[in-house]
Amino acid sequence: MLVLPIVNRRRIMNAKFEWKAKKKIREGVCFEDAEESEIIVNREKYSESSFKDSKEENAPIDFIRSKSLLYPRDFLVTTKEAKNSNLYDIYEVAQPPKKVNANLDKLFSKVITDLRNEIPNEKSRGRYISLKDLGIDKHLTDEKIARLQKIVKEESDITQWKSLFTEADLIDLSETIDFLSHFECTVISDTSIPEDSLLDTLKALSSIKTRDYKNLKKYYDIAKSNAEIYTKISYINRLLYNKPFTLIQSKSQKQKQLVKKKDEMECKKVA
Repeated sequence: MLVLPIVNRRRIMNAKFEWKAKKKIREGVCFEDAEESEIIVNREKYSESSFKDSKEENAPIDFIRSKSLLYPRDFLVTTKEAKNSNLYDIYEVAQPPKKVNANLDKLFSKVITDLRNEIPNEKSRGRYISLKDLGIDKHLTDEKIARLQKIVKEESDITQWKSLFTEADLIDLSETIDFLSHFECTVISDTSIPEDSLLDTLKALSSIKTRDYKNLKKYYDIAKSNAEIYTKISYINRLLYNKPFTLIQSKSQKQKQLVKKKDEMECKKVA
């Protein structure tokens, strides 16, 4: 399970990080033509490709794109085998968006690898996501955001924005928002920590420099940098769409959003 720690309103929250467009289509199966921890794109297998032995972090998404050039369909991902069994689950996953930069591709590849490492009926070990370590912030500079803000404020015709962003070498900012909108983060219940409590603990342990101190310090640094980067992303989203960025939501917020979508669909049917 991928976990995004983030500081929010003097608390540190932990959110499960996933790809939205995926669904489990088989549980407890074993097929002759599919191994565990496999990626299958248009019948082509990751385990039989030249990408298999690659040490590049983006090997999974590079494989998916290379085998989807002619037919960009949904693809399959198998999990690891269950304990004491040769059975695994199968996910159907939607294609990734077009490439924006290698850093966002790393994020998608991590999500796919996380699915491949899933063990059926077992609580998976949490792995922290650091947006800074992935380099997501490298293209979100204050200077570029200021130029984006200037264009948005000075040009009232929204249809002109794309060409202006392209001319100003800012199109990657809007494409970053679009790419990230394909993910979802659900706050994990009962895992939030008051920031002040963690800071007090770090202060108490700072003089002995134990492994616990180093791990807690790293955890806090990740949560803080994630918050800083998320703030930039949210601001860009508000500039472009005049609404909050809703990548991170609680379970109740997601439920309300689902009910709202269902109501909208019912209204369209009536109309």
